[in-house]
Amino acid sequence: MLILLVVIGSVFIYYRQTHKDYYNYLTMSGATPMAVAQRVPANVRLTIDGLVKKEYHFTGDALNALATTRIRTREISPAGDFMGAYIHVGIPVFNILEGIAPQKPKDARFDQPLDILVTFYSDSGKKARFSFNELIMTGDCQPVTLAYSRQPVMPTNEKVRDTYTGNPFMDELTGLRLICPKEPDTARYLDNVVRISYEPIPFDENRLPPRKKKFVCQSTSVVCFDSERQAPGRLDGLQRSGNDHWIRIGHGHGYDEITSAEGVDLRGFLTENFDGAGPDDFFLFVACDGYRALFSGREIFTTPEGEAMLIVDRLNGNAPPEGLMLAPTADYFSDRAMWGLAQVVRIPKDRIDTKDASR
Repeated sequence: MLILLVVIGSVFIYYRQTHKDYYNYLTMSGATPMAVAQRVPANVRLTIDGLVKKEYHFTGDALNALATTRIRTREISPAGDFMGAYIHVGIPVFNILEGIAPQKPKDARFDQPLDILVTFYSDSGKKARFSFNELIMTGDCQPVTLAYSRQPVMPTNEKVRDTYTGNPFMDELTGLRLICPKEPDTARYLDNVVRISYEPIPFDENRLPPRKKKFVCQSTSVVCFDSERQAPGRLDGLQRSGNDHWIRIGHGHGYDEITSAEGVDLRGFLTENFDGAGPDDFFLFVACDGYRALFSGREIFTTPEGEAMLIVDRLNGNAPPEGLMLAPTADYFSDRAMWGLAQVVRIPKDRIDTKDASR
């Protein structure tokens, strides 16, 4: 009996020491904390491959080195059905990808990662696609996240709790779940993510200008590419919008300015110039010096960041010397803003699906 008591006491002391932060909080506040630190399960595995310097393989223990977040989601299916409210604990995808080194082929006409397609794969082969930019360039509010814990948000009324059926998913997660809290539905949510791949977009690079660094040019018009079709882009008569306080900061050179920007609403431009353009498409924007930036249609058409995107023709009341400018004014960093916007390429979902099927 004495040995049993010693064992029980030792276990309690060990548990108390390994969870001392929790008990210190409880002692000081007198309240049970709801948001507590949780470790990534050791059995979790994540591979990152494709256009990277090397293939990366992470275990749950390795992922524990990264900063986490706790996010509440209210989930609506693409069909419009309520799918519950949940508390997720996970790792923002940005925290993972900022440590991954992209690498393109040596003969690539554009050597930066701003036109890379990022695809998440589940263990069953399902996919969710993003542009590299929307995962890296936007802010940290409601980030795209790989969650490893999910708890249902239940009503506080005990009589309602006993019979509540509003949360169809009551079980804890068994792998990494991709969640997109800022999006209006769960179209890009994905269970049991096991791989992230950096991939090229399915478009003939020879149809686009090569990158010419420190090349001064001006663009007064935009050419639109849609599959094999090529046509001048219409700008006249479209809805105009603006941002009187656009904070421009670049990854490479830091703060630029706070400026007033005015121009054509990007959603309206795409809808006018690409028949049936919408959330399932991707769009590649190209400057006259060959600079590029890829955007997903879901970001453009369904998020607040997309609502703030413009094709600018006035900065502080004056025409920019480089002509038309692509301006995602809600970006945290402005690296995908571009001077001298000259071309817009639509890449429809079926073309990307065909690329996948041909592998």
